[in-house]
Amino acid sequence: MEFNKNKVVFSVIWIFLLLAIIFLLVTMKNADNNNWNTSKTENFKIWLYGYNVDNYYDLIDDFKKVYPDYKDKKILIENFTSYEDYTYTLMSALSSWVWPDIFVLNNNEKNSVFSNQILWIDPKIVNPNDFRKKYKAVFSDDLISTVASEWWNKEFLLWLPVWYETLWIFYNRRYVKDTDLKNLSTLNNVISDLKGRYSDLIPIWIWNGSTVYNSADIITQFFMLQWWVVWVSALNWTVLKEALASYLLYWDTTWYNWYNSRFQELKDTKKNSLYLFSRWEVLMVVWYPSLIQNIKANWFSKTMLQASYFPHYFSWGWKTLVNYNTFVINKDTKNLEISNNFISYLSTDSWASSYLRKHPYMMPALLSLDSTMMEQKIDPGYNIILSDFYNDSEELSSFDKWIKNIYDKDITLLLDSNNYDEDLFNKFKLMLICKRNKITTFTNFEVDCEK
Repeated sequence: MEFNKNKVVFSVIWIFLLLAIIFLLVTMKNADNNNWNTSKTENFKIWLYGYNVDNYYDLIDDFKKVYPDYKDKKILIENFTSYEDYTYTLMSALSSWVWPDIFVLNNNEKNSVFSNQILWIDPKIVNPNDFRKKYKAVFSDDLISTVASEWWNKEFLLWLPVWYETLWIFYNRRYVKDTDLKNLSTLNNVISDLKGRYSDLIPIWIWNGSTVYNSADIITQFFMLQWWVVWVSALNWTVLKEALASYLLYWDTTWYNWYNSRFQELKDTKKNSLYLFSRWEVLMVVWYPSLIQNIKANWFSKTMLQASYFPHYFSWGWKTLVNYNTFVINKDTKNLEISNNFISYLSTDSWASSYLRKHPYMMPALLSLDSTMMEQKIDPGYNIILSDFYNDSEELSSFDKWIKNIYDKDITLLLDSNNYDEDLFNKFKLMLICKRNKITTFTNFEVDCEK
């Protein structure tokens, strides 16, 4: 009788355990199904900075044709015109769990504040060795990382580029010739000549911060011409002095009050050098090729506009600042499959070619597109082609700004200042170090970085 009782008890226990296991398996299966359903039904979100969203929706339609499984997938694109707004909104979104699946990062912020939020690209999607063969060398240098262990090393591609741009000089061809811009020496000579012949015109407008398009990148290019400096930590007072001397050379002390009055006029009216360039009062401006859209909007003469690559001290051996955005996968995405397929699609010649035809002022990152893309006009209304700005002797290089939006903003203010001294520069550099450490290492929260 005792034996039968024990047998019954054990039987009940086993039945209970079996039911518990079945319940657990069903629960796990339902959770997996829920996760699968979420990934299939959740919107796929892409966040961009400085892009034409309308062009992107056309390209999304092409993507769905290549991947018909996603034909009913809702793909949402958000575009920001301000990098500062983009950065702070992205930080807030990631902390609030309303993040995008794909977003973009700029190359001149190497150890980005978002570095820990990035999912490295699976080598099955884009193989690093294939990437080296297909893309220009600067991208391999910037974007391939090696993970090392005790037994093996493995390479990954961090981010995916499609285009790049370098600084150009847009000029009024009635007053300036292409041969005047071969190097900084010839540029300085033509500026001196123009000042002597046309006292009421300003040869080039790059001597201040707030009224110069992208002044932070122009002065950065001058940094890179001083001992090949390519990151903020290598900047010192000697490099800054030499770079500032070159940058400020184009400010005419002979016409001191006149230059300052035009500068103040632009600041008061919230205009910039493009306004004076379009009125033929400034003869040269420096900017990225996308400026053609603004020039066109200001009705600059189609027959008088020409452009050339930004000159160096010599025709060889100097680093050229390169600017580009890269696509990255959010490590917390619930849409990993479509994210991987989207990145794979972006890496194809066909997609890159379609994108560049819609943005003809961008240089192709893929080597295979040079022969076809470099001869296209940057805008149908102007007789300017991409190859006008290509210098095969230049070495393309990124510049690590640490925190791009802070660097750009504060360098611009520094260039507007009449006080160029070592203390001011050191304060700027220490402030950048302090803020970067807070954001990336979560230390020294009590320190006031502005002091």
